[in-house]
Amino acid sequence: MTYHSLETADRRRHFYLDDGAGAPVILLHCSSGSSSAWTAVIHGLGRGYRTLAPDLLGYGRNSPWPRGADLGPDSELAIVDSLLDACGEPAHLVGHSYGGTVALNAVRRFPRRVASLTLIEPVAFPLLRNADELNDWREVAALAEQHIALTAQGHDIEASRAFITYWMGSAAWQQMPEVMRDSIVQTIPKVAAEWRLMFALHDDLDTIAGIHTPTLLICGGRTRKPARRVMEKIRSALPEAHYLEIPDAGHMSPLSHPAEVADAIRAHIDSVPRWHRPAA
Repeated sequence: MTYHSLETADRRRHFYLDDGAGAPVILLHCSSGSSSAWTAVIHGLGRGYRTLAPDLLGYGRNSPWPRGADLGPDSELAIVDSLLDACGEPAHLVGHSYGGTVALNAVRRFPRRVASLTLIEPVAFPLLRNADELNDWREVAALAEQHIALTAQGHDIEASRAFITYWMGSAAWQQMPEVMRDSIVQTIPKVAAEWRLMFALHDDLDTIAGIHTPTLLICGGRTRKPARRVMEKIRSALPEAHYLEIPDAGHMSPLSHPAEVADAIRAHIDSVPRWHRPAA
C-alpha cells in the first residue's frame, strides 16, 4: 500500500492510500480514525480491486483540525470528489460511522459517479431527533455535549476516554497501546466539530429514501442502541438495500471483524455490473 496526496479544489493537500488495480473502491473511515483503519479490510478484499482510502479532514497525515473551528456539512466532499475524479469511472463507496455519514452525503451529491454504496453504521443521529426516538437521541446528545465541553476546557484526554469507552467498552481505553491513545487525543478537536455539526443538522430520511444506488447495510449485533436505531431507520427508507448483521460485532466491525466486512463488501460489489467506459 502506498500513500499519495491530492489537491482539492480549495487548494488543500490531502493524503490517501492507493492499492491494487481493478474496480475502484473508496473507503471512508470513522471519527478519530484514519485511512490505516481499513488495512485489514483491504487485505481481505483480495485482488481485483483498486482501493483508495483517504484520511478525512483533521486525521491521519492531514493537517490537525484547528481547535474550535466549525465543520460544514459538505466540508469532506472535496476529498471524495477528487478521489472520484482519480478513479476515472464510477466507484464503489464504503463508509463506516462518521465516514458513513460522509458517504451518504456524497452519494446524494454525486449519484452518477457512485457504482454502489456500503454503509457500516453511519452516525446519522439527527434521524433520531423525533418523538419516537428521543431517548436514543438524548443518549447520544449527552455524549456529544460532554465531549464538546471537555474539549473546550482543554481536557482532551478525558474526552477521548469517554468517547472510546462509549463505542468500545469500559476496558478499551486502558488496553490500547499508548501510541494509539496519543493519536486519538490529537483528533479530539475534530470530533468535537463533528458533534457540533450533528446538532446543526436535521432529519433527512426523505432524502435518504431518494437514493437509488445499490446499497449494502452492515450492523454489529452488539452495537449501541442509537446506532442500531439509525440503521433500522435507513433500512426502512431503503427497502431494497441488502442487510447484514455481524452477531458478535460492536460498532467497530471493520477493526474487530475485518474478514466478515471484507467478504460482505466484495459480494456486494461483485453483484453490481461493472461500468464500461464508452469508446472514445
